[in-house]
Amino acid sequence: MIDFRYHVVSIIAVFLALSVGLVLGASFLKEAAVSGLDQSVQDLARNNEGLRREVDRANAGQRYLNGIMGTVGPELTKGRLAGHKAVVVSLPGADTKLADSTVKLLDGASATVTGQVSVKGQWTDAKRENELVTALGANALAFPTGTATERAAKVLAGAITEKMPPIQGGTPGSTPGGSTTPPASGAPSTGAPASGTPATGTPGAGASSGTGTTSAPPAGGPGTGQTPGTTGTTTPGTHNAQAATEALTKLKEAGFIDVKDNPAVGADLVVVIAPSGATSGEDPGRTNNAYLALARALDGGGNGTVMAGTASAAQENGVIWALRRNDQTAKAVSTVDTADTPVGQVAVVWSLVVEDKQGTSGQYGTTGTTDGPLPELPKKETP
Repeated sequence: MIDFRYHVVSIIAVFLALSVGLVLGASFLKEAAVSGLDQSVQDLARNNEGLRREVDRANAGQRYLNGIMGTVGPELTKGRLAGHKAVVVSLPGADTKLADSTVKLLDGASATVTGQVSVKGQWTDAKRENELVTALGANALAFPTGTATERAAKVLAGAITEKMPPIQGGTPGSTPGGSTTPPASGAPSTGAPASGTPATGTPGAGASSGTGTTSAPPAGGPGTGQTPGTTGTTTPGTHNAQAATEALTKLKEAGFIDVKDNPAVGADLVVVIAPSGATSGEDPGRTNNAYLALARALDGGGNGTVMAGTASAAQENGVIWALRRNDQTAKAVSTVDTADTPVGQVAVVWSLVVEDKQGTSGQYGTTGTTDGPLPELPKKETP
């Protein structure tokens, strides 16, 4: 008869057999698992090494191309902008080194660089819209419609470019404070922008004022080329440097811009330096729209405007990205998203040439949908 001791021994034997099986099985499985993991690690290491070599080759190739373009680039841009005046406008957050290198680039292309304007972050601050309009002074009356930043964009464009309607200093309803320069004849007092009538003085002689500054473009020089694209244009020769200086001073004192050198003399070509990366803040869309309005206004005041920046500015929510998606602005303003490279620097100058000679814009660079690395120059301009 089977007693209780037999059952206990049987149960112990079963559990002992299971334990031995688990130990033996785990040993074999562990060895197989470790072997498989080792193989996977080795495969990943080989793949990583291959990718690293590919990246190194690509970087070496890029350095080689940059070296070539760094050597031949100055020859490709030399003298291209002779007879033109250019101004550099930096948006908030733009790289100051890129702005300074752009000034050197334009100078090397024989353009006369009038100066630099740096737009501050307060420009798009919704809480400071009333202050912005107040800083426009009497010029706010010349542009009675649109948002505060749209109106300010036209005033700023009028102060630093040659073809926008003439602007004046002072306060609304008064003559320019501290200036002997009278407002342009036919200047608006209640509504529409100036009709393009030159400032009081000898017709066709440019803006003049008794003892004020005369700043008419040279005959046959900048300001006599193609008709600007979209925003309020006027007859060349209406720029008033003294009133422009007053307008810039008011915006600077109010904390909306910084000014370097003398952009108030007026330019016919503009390079806008875009900030890197995506636009931030409470309302990036509103901020980008304000920047696009400024770019359009600047384009309307001259013979060509290019927005230059890095590849990150052309990624989602960047300023260049926003411009390329806005048909109205993209038809008027060119973009270059490789302005920090030798190829991009050539693209900036050539884009200005194409805009001046042909009146067409293009989108150049490596990010997103573009028209290629460089614009096609007019035949007579081809190297």
